[in-house]
Amino acid sequence: MEIWTDEIRGVCSNCGRTMFREGAMSCLEWCKFAQECVGEATYDRYMKNRAVGLRRRLLEAMHRQWEQDTDRLRQAKAVLSWSEQILKEEKADWHIVIPASILQNVDGGTSSAAFRAAEEALVRSGLMREDLERIRCIVEGNPSENCAEFNVVHDARLLARPGKHGAEALRTGAAKKLAGASSTVG
Repeated sequence: MEIWTDEIRGVCSNCGRTMFREGAMSCLEWCKFAQECVGEATYDRYMKNRAVGLRRRLLEAMHRQWEQDTDRLRQAKAVLSWSEQILKEEKADWHIVIPASILQNVDGGTSSAAFRAAEEALVRSGLMREDLERIRCIVEGNPSENCAEFNVVHDARLLARPGKHGAEALRTGAAKKLAGASSTVG
């Protein structure tokens, strides 16, 4: 089965099963001319789809790690959901935000078995070491990682715990709008 450079998945013409690109990076991930080569729309679509694949693999790994800890899994999914909503309006790297959102409440932090299992899934997905280090800093809440990705995860974490913060603690405009909308709904 062939998966083209600008795709993360393909459908088998024999059985109809969807297959995902595993491990090997596309040139769109490492070439500095990638966006110029395939165009902005194709490049953006590939990067967003890549994050969807990361999301799927990481959630599968965390389901195995946290199968007895439904509260932790529910919290991770809540933060992920808020992050995805914030990302609709904020410019940040999906492939950093999505894993950091899922892993933000790993018990034992980045040295835990759960984080190591997640890291293995991310490496198999083709994430670079620099990306893993950025995710690690965000998960650890490292203030030196004060960037758009950190801010999205920070805000999603707060939004997933309603009533535990004030709107002034939110950093992104999208999260502030979402907080306003969710407070008027209830």
